[in-house]
Amino acid sequence: MTRNPLLLGFLGLWLLAWGILFVDRGRTLPLAPKTVHYLVAEVIALALVAALLRLARDRRPIDHGSRLPIRNPGAECAGILAYLAAVLAVGRALGIRAHIASAGMSGGASVVWQTQTPGSALRWAVFHFVAGVVVPLVFFLGVRRYGPRTLLLGFPRGGKWIAFCLVAGASGLLAGDPHVTFGQPLAGYGAALLLFSAGTFLPVMILFESLLAPRLAILGRSAMTGAVLSGLAYALFHPFEFYLRWGTPAEAAVSLAWMAQIGFYGVVKGISTLWTGSAWVHIFTTHTVHFTEVGEVTRVFRLR
Repeated sequence: MTRNPLLLGFLGLWLLAWGILFVDRGRTLPLAPKTVHYLVAEVIALALVAALLRLARDRRPIDHGSRLPIRNPGAECAGILAYLAAVLAVGRALGIRAHIASAGMSGGASVVWQTQTPGSALRWAVFHFVAGVVVPLVFFLGVRRYGPRTLLLGFPRGGKWIAFCLVAGASGLLAGDPHVTFGQPLAGYGAALLLFSAGTFLPVMILFESLLAPRLAILGRSAMTGAVLSGLAYALFHPFEFYLRWGTPAEAAVSLAWMAQIGFYGVVKGISTLWTGSAWVHIFTTHTVHFTEVGEVTRVFRLR
């Protein structure tokens, strides 16, 4: 795994991106996440990956030798990538980004949340749920006739995986202000769960982890190659995040550096999926951070 040239190349770009962000010191993109906060979160993610790989040492990751019954992975992979580009383009035309605001690691997120209404939040969630869950599942379950197991929709067996997911999920909650994260009405947590499940958790799970990552791993003849390529695809799905700007060379350079950090989390998602054989696990390793935004969800929907 450590000799995988694609992984080594990505790690080199990732470190270069961090160099750009530290030199920039938040001057070019005022709404961008805080570098120190994000760095701490990535260190936690690396620790989770190390623990996951240790727990999964007795199982073969999903790759070309795993005998996953995927028919014509090359054509399907090309179709998925084209579909992702179409979803991105339609979302851009409708003014809908990949994320509604942030992942709880940006002071600028509050600025964006101030512009949200119940209608805009629901429109974002419905768009991604339909485009990222309903349409691909109808096609791959109904038309292509794949079963849930082939789509990695089962949960890994064993108490160790339940414990891992609980610990990993709890780590994401530490990214926000605990007084805000844990001081909301019960209805706020329910609304946040529904909103982010429809708009983020499930669409990413289906499009990138259930469909794209295993096919890339089969084509690349390596689980790590599949994880890195799916991570790069995940990064390229986020060029219109609220804190990114492309108007000047400096803005473009810093925006690309932040997209490399998004790609880092995409690689973590791919590893979470391919080494456990479950598309669900990535939610706990990278996505529970969205629950730090429960305070904004409570405010937007005026919940008590």
